[in-house]
Amino acid sequence: MATSLIFLTLLVTIIIHATTTHALNILVVGGSGRVGGSTVRWLETLSSRQNTLPHSPSSASTVSLTVGGRKIESFEAAQRNKVIPSKNVDFLSLDIDGDESILKQTLHRWKQRANENPCLVIHTAGPFQGRRSPILLATCIDLGIPYVDVCDEWDLAKLSKETLHSIAMENHVPAILSCGIWPGVSALMAARGVEFFTLQQNQDWEISSIDYSFFTAGTGNAGPTIVSATFLLLATPAITFCSGKRIEKEPWTEMKTIDFGRGVGSKPIWLLDNPDVPTTALYLNRPSTNSNDESPRTNRWNMNVSSRFGTDPLIWNYLFGAMKSLPKSLLYNRDAMQNFSLFSEPIIRLVDKLVGATNAMRVDVTAKDVKTGEEKVITLRMAHDDLEQCVGLATAAFALEVAKSMGKGGTDGREETGATVSPGVWFPVELGKDARENILEIVKEGAFVYELDR
Repeated sequence: MATSLIFLTLLVTIIIHATTTHALNILVVGGSGRVGGSTVRWLETLSSRQNTLPHSPSSASTVSLTVGGRKIESFEAAQRNKVIPSKNVDFLSLDIDGDESILKQTLHRWKQRANENPCLVIHTAGPFQGRRSPILLATCIDLGIPYVDVCDEWDLAKLSKETLHSIAMENHVPAILSCGIWPGVSALMAARGVEFFTLQQNQDWEISSIDYSFFTAGTGNAGPTIVSATFLLLATPAITFCSGKRIEKEPWTEMKTIDFGRGVGSKPIWLLDNPDVPTTALYLNRPSTNSNDESPRTNRWNMNVSSRFGTDPLIWNYLFGAMKSLPKSLLYNRDAMQNFSLFSEPIIRLVDKLVGATNAMRVDVTAKDVKTGEEKVITLRMAHDDLEQCVGLATAAFALEVAKSMGKGGTDGREETGATVSPGVWFPVELGKDARENILEIVKEGAFVYELDR
């Protein structure tokens, strides 16, 4: 009788353990905004497909979503306006620009409520221009919480990488910076283009240039935030690289006309700062047989790298050019530019309805055969009909790739552990092939142009 009772107890325990739902707890900071809200929606959609997606996180069978922000009123308005789901999403009050100790306490309590289930933080609260401290990333690393963001400010991304990479490795925390659609997926496109050359055994190719080109109709449904971010970028020198040397150029100059493919056509684009440029120039290295070599300047190509952007309607491009003549102190005032964009929101929304929300990307990788002098260009294109949708999809794809790697190993032996993102602070261009292809496969959804195999 006693033996039967013990056996029954063990059986019930096994059944309960086997049927227990393990939740991946994701906090989307800035999730009430357009980019953050799109990320939340895609996380919900992708997680619901876990059983059918080949690369879904094995450590969790459900996703518990929380939106972080300063005001619950913004969260409730986002729910009413269907920016985020009206159900099964919680709110966490926090201020990433406030007291660091309070932020840490808030995140610590949120993590404790997860009951030892895995946690992940996604930072979408832009604009990032003007921020000088990666406080949220530092706090996450200190608390052992994996992290991704959509930072498009190079100085902030560089500071994050240089000051926190080794600490993240020591704390076994994986983190990816600047991982939206662009910057982000665009860098993965560049890495795939470079791989085309490096895998050719019979030729010795030297990568000579990588040119990023972007087009967005209106604001891409992303609203005033993308407009204020563009104004801030007009006060920021455009970083370019010439033969491996950094050169800062005046933004919104050196116009080119670029063909973005079917459904988009040729569009004028101008120089604009983009962290894809320095991350590609400094961290997209030649293939190395030394797996312990992590120096960004070891074995890198001395290539030309630049990034350009344009929008519709055409007059908006000239408006940006005119805005550039305003005092930089005004353009670089985050609050002033955000308030101006909010004031202009009715016009912005009207224009978006008229011109659509298309987002198109093109990456040209040029290489030269060092033996024969032959030059070849690989052109990769991707386009979606809505920037707001595809940036959320891309951010969610990066986040879920990090989630797959949580608790699967250290800084080496990725293939043995199954982790595609190791502990440390990484840029998208540094990710390995498995992570890159997993993310690109997800971001392919909804693309009406997807030319990455040339």
